[in-house]
Amino acid sequence: MDVVTGKQLRVTVIDMQPITPAVGGGRQRLLGLYHALGKNIACTYVGSYDWPGEPLRDQQLTPGLREIVVPLSAAHHEAAAALSQRIGGRTVIDSAFSDQVKLSPEYLRAASDHIANADVVVFSHPWAFLPLAHALHPRQLVVYESHNVEALLRTELLGDLDAAKAVLETVIRGEQALLLRADLVLACSEEDIALFQRIFDTDPAKLRIVPNGAFVENFPEPEDVQRLELRKKQGLPLGQPVAVFLGSLYEPNNNAARFIARQLAPACPDVFFVIVGGVGAALADEPAVDNLMVTGRVEDAHRDELLLAADIALNPMNAGSGTNIKMFDYMAAGLPVLTTEIGARGIGTRTSAPAGIFVEQLGSFASRCIELLGEGGIDSTMRQAVRDTVRRRFSWERISKSLGALLSETFALHGRPVTPKPRIAMMTTWNITCGIGEHSVYLTEALAAAGAKVIVLGNRLDGHQPLGFERDLRSAVSRVWRWDNVTWRDSGIDQSQLDAVLNLSRPDLFVIQHHTGYVPFADIELAVKQASGKGIRVVVEMHDGRNVPIEQKERLCAAGALLIAHHADELNGLSAELRAQTRVHPLPILARRSAPDTSSLNEIEVPSIGGFGFLRPYKGLLMSIRVLALLHRKYPTLRYRGWHALYPGDKSEDYLRQCLAEADRLGVRELVDIDTRFLPIDEIQAHLSTVSAVLMPYDPSEEGASAATNLALAACRPIVTSPSSIFRSVSGVVCSASRHTVEAYAELLDQILTEPVMAAELSDRASSWVEANSYTRAAQLFLNI
Repeated sequence: MDVVTGKQLRVTVIDMQPITPAVGGGRQRLLGLYHALGKNIACTYVGSYDWPGEPLRDQQLTPGLREIVVPLSAAHHEAAAALSQRIGGRTVIDSAFSDQVKLSPEYLRAASDHIANADVVVFSHPWAFLPLAHALHPRQLVVYESHNVEALLRTELLGDLDAAKAVLETVIRGEQALLLRADLVLACSEEDIALFQRIFDTDPAKLRIVPNGAFVENFPEPEDVQRLELRKKQGLPLGQPVAVFLGSLYEPNNNAARFIARQLAPACPDVFFVIVGGVGAALADEPAVDNLMVTGRVEDAHRDELLLAADIALNPMNAGSGTNIKMFDYMAAGLPVLTTEIGARGIGTRTSAPAGIFVEQLGSFASRCIELLGEGGIDSTMRQAVRDTVRRRFSWERISKSLGALLSETFALHGRPVTPKPRIAMMTTWNITCGIGEHSVYLTEALAAAGAKVIVLGNRLDGHQPLGFERDLRSAVSRVWRWDNVTWRDSGIDQSQLDAVLNLSRPDLFVIQHHTGYVPFADIELAVKQASGKGIRVVVEMHDGRNVPIEQKERLCAAGALLIAHHADELNGLSAELRAQTRVHPLPILARRSAPDTSSLNEIEVPSIGGFGFLRPYKGLLMSIRVLALLHRKYPTLRYRGWHALYPGDKSEDYLRQCLAEADRLGVRELVDIDTRFLPIDEIQAHLSTVSAVLMPYDPSEEGASAATNLALAACRPIVTSPSSIFRSVSGVVCSASRHTVEAYAELLDQILTEPVMAAELSDRASSWVEANSYTRAAQLFLNI
């Protein structure tokens, strides 16, 4: 709903193909994105047929999506066929659409009429933009929903033909014009985001990633699939592992199918291969292969059964832009996938692919396929892992709803009087497991709510698994630096890309979220100088300021940066002159924004000690269990309730086993409840609000502040911390133990459990601290700078 007027939001989507039947990646994306934008959003799609002989179609596909398909004229099809013949038979009805659609006045009339009544106009592909640009109004929110970087893709497909030069010029001109006019540009992957900036100088502030996906709920859970029964039904062999490839008739798919037929199947005679979809036509002249079945185009139900019957899926793509929608169908069916880097675009790389996604070069496909399909190679755990990944990151059900929210909110802002908005670029970890990244999310939201336009300069995802798609959908993100937190040798800022993004985004303020473990100091200093040299104000927010040598702080100030510390002693040693270029501001607190349904929480009888944070030894879970054992003598029903997510690549499962073994040894195992899921902060806060006290027995640290402390404070419960210096900024709000010992922590908790007045006072202090140190106030600090 338009939050300004309260009226239903009207969205018109324009393209030149039908949505249904949803065969091929483009149509599947159209159906997935727009099928359920929201109950207060009415979406009308206007498309056409890229083949002759079809009637006008007008149907309600879903409660929120109407599909209108207007046939192109006979003259239009004749012109497209003649052009195709002149350029060697290549299909160009889409690429040449801008020039030839004048031959289809009925299509132009229908598209113009529906544009006139829309609040939001989405051009899915750039093909129809130039001939319909005149129909747009300034009040409308214009969106380019890209499937690929078409200028690049069409050059790959047609660039070898001199006769196609005029067609390519039309494609480039249309895409460039749409990128310039659009208020919002939706790309499939971070690679496409970078290409739009590099090729077309697109403003980073208007770019968003909206991934491709799958209808996850169409597929049963992996453990419920009866594969042998499905193989009998589909005529597949029962005694061989089955590998499947899915694709429409499209040249990159055709090449992948030929690779399977000519090289992979002969090299893996004990594996049975199935090629499903229109791509099968590309193999019509290929010799038969004993262990290969080519089905051709099939109905959706048939296709899904073939996927469910298989052991593994293949995606040997060696060309193309955007992302491959087939990957998400594979994963929704619980299929591990063997893919190339190009095939995995938007999902992961060789070093960052999620569990069950195996990224290889084509030359390694045969050996890897044999290895994966060998004894013990694929199990139910792997199948469930890929299913969980697609549900979390690539579910059309979730993506469509989130896109609807983005369109509604952006249109509401678009309709307000035009006032200059401060532009802020923020370099930070983003959408990965990192406390500073979490801090940046909440600060970005608060800045946007205060009227700023924020461009996130995030780390590349090599070696990292993103937490989901929502943050890259709701924020403008350009990835310009690398954080190697595995070998700690390959971190750094791409200075040329940073320079380009700063030039394109033209920020008023450049905020660097700084940690000594991110990138070398020389890179940070150079980034400050780059921005300062452009007249951009620079702020460096230090998250482990005590570990930053005084000389480095002086050099950052000399380069033009203002330093923000979370505690005054982090600025010790700076001269009075340089102190003028500093601020002290405690780490902000995210107040609980909503209270989850408490009936869904696993309530445990109080008294209880609560704990949370990643399963890393320095956070002190082992100490907490020993404290519980000591207090158990006085409080037999006392429990420990912990929300401790597994930390990727840090042997956290080994640490958990160690902690639970200690609980067994001390006789309190049945009193310890650990949840290892990575939960939203609101949910953790809701859980913590039900415990008697929160215990944070961290090892000594020289970092500036603990973001985890703020999360606990927002639950407004009494907090007991270690004497670590990271808790200094909240020393008047929490109870800090005098010593890092079991006895010291137990003594404080005993007081809280036996003295209700003390517990209530600590809760009140926490509540007051939250109000005084909110992200709303922090955002205003940055805007004042």
